[in-house]
Amino acid sequence: MTRDPIGEAIIHYALNVKFEDLDQQVINEVRRRVLDSLGVALAAFMAEPVKIARGIAKNHRSNVEATLWGTLDASSIEWAVFTNALMVRYLDYNDTYLSKEPLHPSDMIPALLAAAEYRGLSGKDLVTAIATSYEIGVRLCDAGSLRLHGWDHVNYIGIAVTAGLAKLMGLSENEALNALSIATVPHAAMRQSRVGELSHWKAAATANSSRNAVFAVLLAKEGFTGPDAPLKGEMGFIRQLLAGDFNDKLILDLGSMPSPKRILDTYIKPYPVEYHAQSAVDAARIIRQEYGKAIEPDDVELITIDTFKAAYDIIVKDPEKWDPKTKETADHSLMWVTAVALLYGTVELYHYKPENIRDPRVLSLIRKMKVNVDPELDKLYPSAIPNRITVKFKDGKELTARVDHPRGHPKNPMTDEEVENKFRRLTDGLLTPGQVNTVINLVKNLENLKDIKQVLKAIVI
Repeated sequence: MTRDPIGEAIIHYALNVKFEDLDQQVINEVRRRVLDSLGVALAAFMAEPVKIARGIAKNHRSNVEATLWGTLDASSIEWAVFTNALMVRYLDYNDTYLSKEPLHPSDMIPALLAAAEYRGLSGKDLVTAIATSYEIGVRLCDAGSLRLHGWDHVNYIGIAVTAGLAKLMGLSENEALNALSIATVPHAAMRQSRVGELSHWKAAATANSSRNAVFAVLLAKEGFTGPDAPLKGEMGFIRQLLAGDFNDKLILDLGSMPSPKRILDTYIKPYPVEYHAQSAVDAARIIRQEYGKAIEPDDVELITIDTFKAAYDIIVKDPEKWDPKTKETADHSLMWVTAVALLYGTVELYHYKPENIRDPRVLSLIRKMKVNVDPELDKLYPSAIPNRITVKFKDGKELTARVDHPRGHPKNPMTDEEVENKFRRLTDGLLTPGQVNTVINLVKNLENLKDIKQVLKAIVI
């Protein structure tokens, strides 16, 4: 292949990081992300798109298989990865990173776990691949914005997860470079999946990137070659999707083999809402607590939300966000999640039942809102995720709350106990208390597991 220094840096790094290179804090964070991913996936087990995918997957068997999470069934590894990754993403409750480009890096965990399962690898192998893929994915987000050019962040997932898969599947550097090319060049995902009324595909986009990555790795391992210079080529990824606006140095620095630590810069979600709205839910909860009871539409004259431009562009500006009709749109509506938090004191999964999405009181509160981009708040993004909410009541009372770093942000992290409690809430009624404790204990000991299938057997619903 023609030299591609960006691709070469990514692949060389991924194939050469060792478990011994990981800090204990990073190992613990990987454990937390695996537990969080299993929880949000199982909670989505009966979601309509997940049932569709799982039903199809059960009909696709292969000599290269992986488990469909929550079941004893196996499927071809491509279909298993698609289905499991769809489960992780569907509720919009898994982790996040925000920079020039946003990312949900734990979208990669199902593919990496499937590869480790298929090859019978250890917990150490899995932990190393996850930490490495996070490092690559986060650095890509720092290097350039796909969103500004109309492309979807899942394109970065495809690159980062291919690198981790290449490591787990035992590819040589040349094979891995071909896999990276096959996963990248034919599969440019458009951001259209995240505008307007959102569909099932919003949650499936990263699942598809992971499926493409698995397919590419399987081909490349057998000697199939991909296009030259997929990232830096004349018509390659950086020129076509980023118009050349990419900080090469952030990726080339991987050549010095830094210890993978960027997982520590990513965020766990306490609420099932798009990440830019997490601090708005926190602020609304503060106001609701101070008010002492549900904030009813008849009591309110005006609700003002001051936010930052990225939030406005992603979860405010579309007309559909002001009148959501689907779960996918509601969890991407700053106004809807704020109204729910003001009315009920929090946002939980049951609020996304169809009858609750169209709750007349919630919709009435939305009609009393105005949303502004505050230049001072905008300057703080993405190091902070600032939202300020002001509720002016008809009796003249006014309450304001501002939150810059929502719970789960690295500057306001969730404790291990909070992460475990989130898992318990998500799996309540799905797993027995004994299963829940078994899964938590297995994941706490993840790096010492000889057989990853122990975890998968413990989550059978």
